Amino acid sequence: MPSSSSHLKRLNMFSMDNKLIGWLRHVMTAISIIVFIIGCFVLGYMAWVLATSITVSRFLSGTLIFTYSVLGVGFLLFLSGLIGWVAGASEALCVLRLYLVLLILVIASEIGGIIALNILQMRLDDILLNGWAEVNQGTRNIIQNAFGCCGFYGPKEFAYTNYPLSNSCYDTIQNADADSFTEAQQKLKQNGCGAPLKFWMNENKAIWCSVLAAVGGLQLMCVVLCIHIIHKLKDKVGYKRTSSSKRRLHNEKGGYSL
Repeated sequence: MPSSSSHLKRLNMFSMDNKLIGWLRHVMTAISIIVFIIGCFVLGYMAWVLATSITVSRFLSGTLIFTYSVLGVGFLLFLSGLIGWVAGASEALCVLRLYLVLLILVIASEIGGIIALNILQMRLDDILLNGWAEVNQGTRNIIQNAFGCCGFYGPKEFAYTNYPLSNSCYDTIQNADADSFTEAQQKLKQNGCGAPLKFWMNENKAIWCSVLAAVGGLQLMCVVLCIHIIHKLKDKVGYKRTSSSKRRLHNEKGGYSL
């Protein structure tokens, strides 16, 4: 009787662990899907930029630091989210261990990137300038229309290059005369986009810093959940092995008694 009651207690604990693993597995899967979608968005945007502005020779030149960094972050988010999705759905120990190792590498690379920016003393102006030089004209048009600016430093930077002025560098002014005829005139924007961009980044620092911190917090949460699920699954596998070995020993004793 005491052995049967202890066995019943272990069965109850085993069922509670299964329910706990199932709940945590769904949470980890949901977080992984969110990270996967963020990675897809980053990779999709960079694919649009690469397809419309950067040639293959320039991409292979090794000088596009901003492009390489954003592509690396997007790929790591995409891969970690995908593997976490598979790990949460399958509950396979090998996939969970792979996901845990990948999460640790991703977090370590993000911390290393922040340390590298501090060591190189990269300012916000330098990051914005490098990003402006490497994004496509479509992104520049969106920024120029939103802030009412032209170029990073102003239209004077186009005087020494072969790049044409886009329509987003002009303001269209409608003039109406006495005969009710309207005449459209285009006025060149004189302000650069560097100062408004920097001001916008500083004004909304709490928002984009919170978004980055939330992504990092989700990754840390996935690390904790993954470690906990691996631990519970190890106990589950160990319990199954112990039960099967006891059952086999009992059958062998029963066979000898016959």
